[in-house]
Amino acid sequence: MFAGETLPSLAAHHRDIEAIQLTIGVPEAVATQFENARNLYLYAWHVYRFFPVAQSQALFSLELGLRARLPDRLPEPYQRPWQRQPMLAGLLGYAIDQGLVRNEGFRRWHQAAEGRARQRRSMEIFQAMIDQQLESVEIDEEESINITPDDQSWDLVKILRKSLPGLRNELAHGSSMLTNQVLGTMELVAEILSQIYALDSGTTVSEAGQD
Repeated sequence: MFAGETLPSLAAHHRDIEAIQLTIGVPEAVATQFENARNLYLYAWHVYRFFPVAQSQALFSLELGLRARLPDRLPEPYQRPWQRQPMLAGLLGYAIDQGLVRNEGFRRWHQAAEGRARQRRSMEIFQAMIDQQLESVEIDEEESINITPDDQSWDLVKILRKSLPGLRNELAHGSSMLTNQVLGTMELVAEILSQIYALDSGTTVSEAGQD
């Protein structure tokens, strides 16, 4: 542990998982499964082996939520003719392509865009100091950051459509992986579920994909 770091505590552990919430529109059956994942994460403070179980349960609730939200039968290539029901990869890919899951719905995507904007502004200030031969410059930290489309170029959903199904399969088919770094996955699952159930009840999937 580095100097100045705060020792982990059960209270902080509880606050971390308490901060991850679903939107009110998520069906009760799906919310219950996700709540199971949250409880597993909480009790993993006492039983370390519960961490990957919590992660697996969160991904299970994601698959359940997508299946309940999307049509029973998906077109190819999201669902093969011989598949009785679509798998997580097809469900998530379809939801992304229909516009139900977007980069803008993820907290870390906004943080990354802001971070890139701040870094760009720092470089612009540094270059201005060189051009104007300044030894110092006063920076207003409260000044709003201008976030450009280039700052928002990180395509997070493109990564998630492969990484989340891959992680789900690894955990479901047996894995020796044992880590407590699962909170990020649970946050992603909560954000996806909240996105797909944030639409008005009268909005269809096809309508959601239209800009």
